[in-house]
Amino acid sequence: MSFDLGDPVPLSVTITNAAGAPENAGNVALTITLPDGTAHSQASVPGTDGAYGYIYETVQAGLHRVRWVATGVNACAFTDVIDVEPADGAPFISLADTKHFLKKDPARTEDDEALRWFIGAACQTIEDRMGYVSPHTAVANVSARRGVIVLPDRPVISVVSVVRLPGGEVVPAADPLAGTDGYELKHDEGVLLVPAWCGAARVTTRVGRTPLPQNFRLAGLELTGHLWQGSQHNNAGGRPRVGDAAAVAASMHPFALPWRVTGLLGLRKDQERDEPLIR
Repeated sequence: MSFDLGDPVPLSVTITNAAGAPENAGNVALTITLPDGTAHSQASVPGTDGAYGYIYETVQAGLHRVRWVATGVNACAFTDVIDVEPADGAPFISLADTKHFLKKDPARTEDDEALRWFIGAACQTIEDRMGYVSPHTAVANVSARRGVIVLPDRPVISVVSVVRLPGGEVVPAADPLAGTDGYELKHDEGVLLVPAWCGAARVTTRVGRTPLPQNFRLAGLELTGHLWQGSQHNNAGGRPRVGDAAAVAASMHPFALPWRVTGLLGLRKDQERDEPLIR
């Protein structure tokens, strides 16, 4: 299960004795290692009848390592992970639209958290092939060559700032009407024109697609439904299982991308890779 940044995450562990019955340990400590490597620790977590719980308030996005260590009587250890979704760059289709697409009762919520996980996986799969879809901020240290910077993150919606390194000199945006030099975004594929200098720069951009192309939206819904139907969650209801009409493309991993999704995204099979028809 994934959590949103800022969510309180309920963590728990049950300690048992040699006979397998729940029983308190001498002491139970909890350590949460955050994505940046820092740690949040509780030296002693209170428990009752072997059940220990702690509410962790998330402050960073990414994968967190959770480590419980019981010492003294009933000594043991347990390691788990929690994943925290960033506030920026969220999946580009909504839970409500997905439930409508799968013909699920909007009033029933027992599958919502599982569906959100499938939505995230489907959207990430599309972004891995097509570039960023959900708008978010990207920061890149790049080099200018003869007044040209090729940005690694794209498509680019806008340039937030350009700063020369190491000094930190801010490069302004070009103003043709005033006749002043500065940076100029040539097109959304990430070509940035800067005054004729060479060297390092830190460029902050907004990347993604806005407004969201409707073929991307439908592709995200189709792929989420395809993944959901191919899992055990299909028993929860929804459309029938994938049939011959949604066969998986030849030479692709089973249940990866159905033809309908590749068609919506303008992808073709090029040897063993998916290649966009138009970049």
